Amino acid sequence: MVEVQSSFATVARKIGNSRLEKVRDNLKLLKGEARRFEKALSKISLLDISFSAIECLRVARKTTRDVSEVCDKTLSNISLKRGAPKRPGRITCALIVIEAWDFARGGPPGANNPKAQKACEDYWRAYGGPPIGKGEPGSWRKTMKDALADRSALRRYIRDEIRFEAERRSSELLRKRR
Repeated sequence: MVEVQSSFATVARKIGNSRLEKVRDNLKLLKGEARRFEKALSKISLLDISFSAIECLRVARKTTRDVSEVCDKTLSNISLKRGAPKRPGRITCALIVIEAWDFARGGPPGANNPKAQKACEDYWRAYGGPPIGKGEPGSWRKTMKDALADRSALRRYIRDEIRFEAERRSSELLRKRR
């Protein structure tokens, strides 16, 4: 578990506040490109493609909408102003911990799990967030409960990224051993 927590801290430092403006610009660019792609998809007539390609187009349209939703949700959580971060940033932090926990342990933690709450607090603090409550992990119970109930595209994106990164690193290790 220590290795997982240190990975969280490393990632959190890499996306520190000094990079939020660049992240915001990149998300706006991605959202614009997703809109352009969706517009191009809408120009394809179902009569002009094979039956097997119809499902692919449906998935592409849904994925494009999901990308736009993730961009919107993330952009709403990033403020260029100083001060306390918006609360949804805490939910995003909890989603990352929940999905990593699920991946590493085969199931999500409960909202009352003190180890998961401590992981949220550690990740949040490594990111540069202020102490929550009096710095006690129990202050994350409500946020964990909200995050566990979240079924958004952002949660699916976080889950997919964790799995993708794990597969990528696993492939790298296998290549190094050969």
